[in-house]
Order: sequence, then C-alpha cells, then structure tokens
Amino acid sequence: MWEMKLEPDVIFSYNAGISACQKGEQWQFALDLLGEMREAKLEPDVISYNAGISACKKGEQWQPALALLSEMWEVKLEQNVISYSAGISASEKGGQWQRALALLGEMWEAKLEPNVISYSGGISACEKGGQWQPALALLSEIWEIKLEPDVISFNAGISACEKGGEWQQGLALLSEMWEVKLEPNVISYSAGISACDKGEQWQRALALLGEMWEAKLEPNLISYNAGISACEKGGEWQPALALLSEMREAKLEPDVISYNAGISACEKGGEWQPALALLSEMWEAKLVHDVIRASSGSGRLRC
Repeated sequence: MWEMKLEPDVIFSYNAGISACQKGEQWQFALDLLGEMREAKLEPDVISYNAGISACKKGEQWQPALALLSEMWEVKLEQNVISYSAGISASEKGGQWQRALALLGEMWEAKLEPNVISYSGGISACEKGGQWQPALALLSEIWEIKLEPDVISFNAGISACEKGGEWQQGLALLSEMWEVKLEPNVISYSAGISACDKGEQWQRALALLGEMWEAKLEPNLISYNAGISACEKGGEWQPALALLSEMREAKLEPDVISYNAGISACEKGGEWQPALALLSEMWEAKLVHDVIRASSGSGRLRC
C-alpha cells in the first residue's frame, strides 16, 4: 500500500493487519505494526491494542502484553473487558498468578465486571503457580457475581488442587461439575486422577478411570499414567499392570513414564519377573529407559 502511495488507515488496514498477526500467532509483527502506526501519525484505538495484547498472549509474551495494557492509560484509551481478559491470559501464560489477580482487582476498580473468560484466566494462572486457595476463591467469586463457571474454570481449579496436593478438594470440584450440569471432559478427569495420585488414593484413581469409560470418554496417556502412578504409590502392582495392558487394548502406546511407574509398582510388590518383562518391553519399543530407576529397581530386587 505504501509503495502504491495508498495510505493505510487505522480501522480497515492496520487493525485488520494486527488482528491477522494475532490469529497467526505472530506477536512480533503485531508489535511492529503498532509501532508503524505511531510513526505514520496514526493513533491506535482500543481494537488495535486489544489485538496486540492478544497476539502477545498467544505468543506467551506476558511482559509486552502488560506493557501495551499500561500504555492504553498513557494515551488516554480506556481498557475494556477484552483488554483486561487478554492481559490476564497473558499473565497466565507467563505463570504470573499475582499479576493476573492484580488485573482482576483493577477491573473492579475501573468499574468493569470481569466475565468468565477473565476469571478462567485468573484461575489458570493460580493453577500454574500452584496456588489452589486463590483458585478456589476465584471459583467461588464467579458464583457470587451471578456468573456460571465453565469447564475451563473447573478444570483449572481441579488442576490447582492437584498441584497443591489437595485431592479431596479436587474431587469435590469434579463432583460439583455434574451437579451444575457441566459434563467433565478428559482434562477434568485426568486432573482428578492426578490429584488422587498425589494423595496416594489408588482406588479412587481407578474408580475415576472407570467413570470415564462410562461417560464415553477415552482416557488418554496422562489419565493412564496418573492411574498407574497412583497404583505404584499404593504398592498395587497388579492393577498397575492391568492398566498398562488396558492402554495397549485402547491403542495407546505406554511411554517411559508408564513403564517406570509399572516397574516401580512391581518392585514395591516384590515381583521381579514382571518388572524385568516390562524392562524388556521398553527395549523392544525402543524407549530410552530411565537408567537410575532400572538400576535401583534391579538392585533392590536382586535381579
């Protein structure tokens, strides 16, 4: 356009270009276009900034995203819910849970009511930071302002509880999803099973895997690995091996984590023969096995 002496405008040219960069996850190009606008004496509007912040969010660039959010104040542009939600999501991508909570607070101060996307971003940020208590507080706050949490909100909450070692709270959230007519998905269950693993609740982990099949949800590698790990922690080698077998039947290839947990379960149960069989399978599957795990297992089992 510049070569043809056509001057790009804000709305139809630059905003469309920045939005295209945002959708294409090209955050650097989005920032370049914002800079070019200023050089051309064109004032970016709220849409320009929102697209730029979203582009940075997708590129997991939380610092430039928050810099743009701050710059909006400097150029006398009022941020809206979209601006803040994108900023919160960018903070979440960068593992900046405190900044995400601060932005939620700023929204209320600016008399902007956060939506479910804003809250889900905040809960996810707390989850990444292993902060289960603030995550649950935000979930509770969603209900208080007459909004309904979505599957993403709950999943982040369950995962936060899992990371915090609060398996009971995590399972309570999973149960609450059914109560509020939200169907848990594979991520919900996987987080719940991982919470059981952390809490050494192997029977509950197996029950959740069973529930997944009943709900016509196929457990994935994460679900199975968490289940096998829970059995290993409980010293239950037979259920661990049964899960490994079930994975193969479901056309899922066990990985190093699956095998290591299975071998460790056999070691705890004093079952050296199945342990060696699994080790042999790892070689056949061309998996680079964990030498430390294999060595410690073979030593204690006197293989």
